[in-house]
Amino acid sequence: MRTLSSYDPIQQHALTRFGRLRMLQRDVLPKLDPADFRARLTLKALYSTYQDLQELGLEEEAKLLLARDSDSDAPESPSFN
Repeated sequence: MRTLSSYDPIQQHALTRFGRLRMLQRDVLPKLDPADFRARLTLKALYSTYQDLQELGLEEEAKLLLARDSDSDAPESPSFN
């Protein structure tokens, strides 16, 4: 993957947002009840941001970010549901 500064500002924003939402999914959502509105909103935002990355031609970068998280000691596999 290229460095973040090599992307245009919209792409940078989408990649940064996706990374932040993945961090929330990994670190915060396991502590919440799955029915909690914050959990549902976070997953919807994550999926929406993934779709944004696809539209921006950054699907491979998104897949790399997902794979990186699943290769680490993340407690939960990547999922948007």
